[in-house]
Amino acid sequence: MNQTFGFFRRLSRFLFVPLALLFLAAILSCSHSAKSKKITIAVALLPSEQVAYSEILDDFTRKTGISVTLVAQQYDQIRSVIEAEAQAGEGELDLAELDIYMLPLMRSYMLPLDSFSIALTDLKKHSPAVAWKAGRLGTPPKMYYIPDRLNWQALIYNAKVLSRPPRTWQELLAVGRKYPGQIGFKAARYEGLICDLFPFIWEAGGDPLHPNTPEAFQAMTFLKKLAPAFNPAVRSYKENSILQAEEHQEILLHENWPFVVPLLKQKGLLDTYFKTAPLPAGPSGTATILGGGYLGIPKTAPHPKFAARLIDYLTSVDVQKKLVEELGWFPVREEGWEAMTAQDKIDYSGFLAMKKEVRARPSVPFYPKLSQIWQDGFYQMIFENKNIPSVLQNMQKKIDALAGQTPK
Repeated sequence: MNQTFGFFRRLSRFLFVPLALLFLAAILSCSHSAKSKKITIAVALLPSEQVAYSEILDDFTRKTGISVTLVAQQYDQIRSVIEAEAQAGEGELDLAELDIYMLPLMRSYMLPLDSFSIALTDLKKHSPAVAWKAGRLGTPPKMYYIPDRLNWQALIYNAKVLSRPPRTWQELLAVGRKYPGQIGFKAARYEGLICDLFPFIWEAGGDPLHPNTPEAFQAMTFLKKLAPAFNPAVRSYKENSILQAEEHQEILLHENWPFVVPLLKQKGLLDTYFKTAPLPAGPSGTATILGGGYLGIPKTAPHPKFAARLIDYLTSVDVQKKLVEELGWFPVREEGWEAMTAQDKIDYSGFLAMKKEVRARPSVPFYPKLSQIWQDGFYQMIFENKNIPSVLQNMQKKIDALAGQTPK
């Protein structure tokens, strides 16, 4: 997939300022007319993605007459400005992209999308059910978010050392025993740990909302057996650092997201040294975790109807194909996959093999606390040698208490 790097070419198009300044601008600005055909969108973009994405927005402007200001920031910063503008009671952000795990937490700040002129029925028909369901929240459920790009993890392995990737848990354990200290796992205390951990729970037939079960016990027992093969640095590993560890041959394999494919390819390392593969299957099959960006309209958006038109545009067939071709994003629309070249399909083969095995994190309002419970429990069971059944039972009590406090 083509990767564009000359983003300095149109530097003035971007707001390279902290989102806190955007918030201040929203408070201080008195000249932003409600009738002006100009909207602001915040999206999590890499520097190499900003020019291509800006050109897509320019095309939207040419077709609709609606000017778009792009704010490229990280998801946490986008979340912060939505919260700040909600507290102020006004804002300038019309459309925001959020990471999937933030969706339940941020629902109260967002407008339901069902009443806007968005081709929801057609998009739903051509989108994965698991991705669509993640955007429907509340009781009764309403559509608060529309996915605009998808992500999931696959295995990245050293093909120079391993003639083939491990296909099962037992084969993974065998690799770990043969090559001690060379198994990668994102075990820093952050959401990435969950992205590596939950697939093991699912592959054992378990449910993250029910840790006190035989299935969760089986998964954690397996990880305890695998842990001696972890690289000593796993507690510091995140997406980029674990990839660097594999490039430096400190580890032989790890789970990661599709962004690694173009990075490895640019260095001449894809296929020559490293390949992608499906995650090793557990007793109940294979599973991977759903990631990606979801578009939502904040309640403080000055121009929500214009924002809805941009959602419709970004999720259209032509634009979804363009996002695949120019940015290498996995599309939300099934038609978008048609833009993948034969070489793309080889490069991303491990990810494509996992396409039908994608699962979403529990869509519960207390998800951040659920994530923390699992992170703490993982450390206790894997690194602190606490009794696995006791830890799982204690985790269940905490989760049940949170569920009991949640309004229906």
